[in-house]
Amino acid sequence: MNRKELFQSIWKSQDDAYDLMEEYDSLPHYYGDTVLYQAEAYIVNQIGQMPGITSTELAGILKKTTSACSQIVQKLVGKGLVEQIRNPQNKRVYNLCLTESGKQLYKVHVEFNRHCQELAFQELERFSDEELATCLKIQECINEIYRDDVRRSKEQFGAE
Repeated sequence: MNRKELFQSIWKSQDDAYDLMEEYDSLPHYYGDTVLYQAEAYIVNQIGQMPGITSTELAGILKKTTSACSQIVQKLVGKGLVEQIRNPQNKRVYNLCLTESGKQLYKVHVEFNRHCQELAFQELERFSDEELATCLKIQECINEIYRDDVRRSKEQFGAE
């Protein structure tokens, strides 16, 4: 395989990884007895890590719109996992906290993620530290290429 074909194979592998992550994120997942989509699980996770966070703060962290986060929060409130508490200093702001059910789910989600990482790390044991470091350097370079593409696209179309 020549160098250009190798670059194209790396690009294709990135596309495959993106497609798999997108598919994974679109599927419901069981956390104990609770079914959540990844977007919901991310928000539960953030609220579990940062009790009192607002939807606007969540949006900034997750790089989503406030409206999108608020819609998911409303679903989680409806499922009895999240509660909104009016901020006493600013009555227009709601701070988000997990309910007792939400706290239990958060613990299950943390354990689920730990288990998934453990399985992945076991698979990666077959590579040397040097190979893993090289892979990381390549991934960081590819991420920088994507950042530049995003920046140029935003400049071209006048987006943020």
